[in-house]
Amino acid sequence: MTAPRKNIMLGTAGHVDHGKTALAKLLTGCDLDRLAVEQQRGLTIELGFAPVQMADKRIVGIVDVPGHMDFIRNMVAGAQGVDVVILVVAADDGVMPQTREHLDILTLMGVRHGLVAVTKIDLVEADLREIVVEEIAELLDGTFLAGAPVCGVSNVTGEGFDAFFAALNEAVAACRPREDPRAFRLWIERSFPIRGFGTVVSGIPASGEVHVGERLRLLPDGLSVRVRGMEVYGEAADVARAGECVALNLADADAELLTRGKVLCADEGFEPVGLFEADLTLLPGAGRPLKDYAEVHVHVGTGEAMGHVAMLEGEDLAPGAHQLVQLRLRDPLGVAAGERFVIRTNMAALAGGRVTTVGGGRILGTSNLRLRRKRPWTIEMLSARRAAIDSPAGWCGVCLREAGEAVSDDALARRAQMPAGRVAEYAEQLVADGTARRLPGGELVHADVLARTREAILAALIQFHDANPMRLGMERSQLAGQLATAPPLLAAALAGLVEAGKLTSHGEVLAVPGCGANLSAEDRALLERVEATLQQAHLAPPTPETLAADLGAPLARIEEMLRLLVDAGTVLRLDRKVAMHRDAVAAAEEVVLDLFRQAPSFETVQFRDAVGVSRKFAVPLLDYFDTAKLTVRSASRRRPGLRAREALGKG
Repeated sequence: MTAPRKNIMLGTAGHVDHGKTALAKLLTGCDLDRLAVEQQRGLTIELGFAPVQMADKRIVGIVDVPGHMDFIRNMVAGAQGVDVVILVVAADDGVMPQTREHLDILTLMGVRHGLVAVTKIDLVEADLREIVVEEIAELLDGTFLAGAPVCGVSNVTGEGFDAFFAALNEAVAACRPREDPRAFRLWIERSFPIRGFGTVVSGIPASGEVHVGERLRLLPDGLSVRVRGMEVYGEAADVARAGECVALNLADADAELLTRGKVLCADEGFEPVGLFEADLTLLPGAGRPLKDYAEVHVHVGTGEAMGHVAMLEGEDLAPGAHQLVQLRLRDPLGVAAGERFVIRTNMAALAGGRVTTVGGGRILGTSNLRLRRKRPWTIEMLSARRAAIDSPAGWCGVCLREAGEAVSDDALARRAQMPAGRVAEYAEQLVADGTARRLPGGELVHADVLARTREAILAALIQFHDANPMRLGMERSQLAGQLATAPPLLAAALAGLVEAGKLTSHGEVLAVPGCGANLSAEDRALLERVEATLQQAHLAPPTPETLAADLGAPLARIEEMLRLLVDAGTVLRLDRKVAMHRDAVAAAEEVVLDLFRQAPSFETVQFRDAVGVSRKFAVPLLDYFDTAKLTVRSASRRRPGLRAREALGKG
């Protein structure tokens, strides 16, 4: 029977030769130094993984990391998956350089649970143990391990192991299993062929979960592979989750491409990038400020690249301070928002100028666009991302607002880099608390985007009224073209404005209450005469020129009156010469329906004779009916359009 699992990863940390691997062997029964050179030299070089059975019989994983400064990059790769750390300090050495650097790295990686194991207690007297414990307490003061249990243990005699194991169980119990809603991502730690099975890759998933049979994509190469089988903690499994030791057997895989530092991921909007945005903290012990555009080693997951730090808020970054930055890499990495990273560089003030860990932080965005310093919109966007990065619903809300339009759940999932099913849950939360709105077509829009769209509509209409004092309002099509807003979002914004009384709608014409044509008594009288004349003329209206002559008014004023009547929906402009009263057009529409009741189609001449007017008026009417979907033209005949079929009950 498979043992129950808890997706929590333990990790060792500490200076070289302080007994990390020996302690891991006491916990697991396994020698995690798997390489021959490691066993010969008694020195951990690569990461070692094994399962640990806790007191409640549940299985968690442990990663053993190298302590030598020459292999610090491997330690960083292991630290990215650690939930509970065992900081190992040898009683005969005390706190050493890599003790401090490992603690710094764990802090930057966001580890918040752990304990301290004081090893080799069989080699020192009790008073020296106490001195080491005091030294450790001083080191841990102000860190996430302040107040954590400090347990003496001998890897040789087993002294103190029971108390240490009890404290470890308490630390694991206090740590919640990973509940990462993001899509699956695995930084490859190892890749190797197995005869008869194919290529196997191993590592600790950074997020999400994967099932046997699913397809994954390799970054940065873009190769698509299928998960043929998997093991978790060395046992066959159907699903693997973030925070577990995982080995994936892959089909359709090019083994030469599956190297350490690359990423296997679900295709949820992940792409390799050469530039990413982050919140960077410089360690208090960095010694001196980090200069703008300083060259650094960037470590993310098991990946590493050289890059430059471009400050976005100010100039240099002081020790102990943090700032929004953009990391500009020499080679692309498959990073994702939410991941933590470490930077290392050669700062002469530290340890003789060797390359050392100086800072790190959290990735906030993967725009892959070069950003400029001190741009308010950039700072606001990244600050909002920083505030929401640990709230899945909040993160979806930020991504939705950044979209700037109405989007589908699938499109939002790609932006948020989460599975669509999870995004749908968070979307409903956003709708429930008023952060977002679900449009009739199913799209989501952020409340801020909807508000900005409404403001843009009102601004455009007020500008139109100012420029066109003799117009009733602006046509919807003209407004849509000017704003370039997608129809669902525009319709929702307009409906909200009309409902709030901030906008009036006259058919296709939109106006702001209190704006629009402000007619004098003389103009209003002329408007009424034009309307009366067209209504009386019915299906044979006079041209604008004839109207001007008959009414004794300039042609320009007649055109203004016609425009006002068209805006109000009283008159329809069939073409440049024909402006017809809506009552006449409605009567002609009934004639069309009567003709369709008699036959499936009709000729232009049949319509002309039925309405009793010349081609001069019959043709513009039929062209208008084509546009209005009442009729469909087929050569010289007209067939029923959508509106006619609905009116006739023919679907």
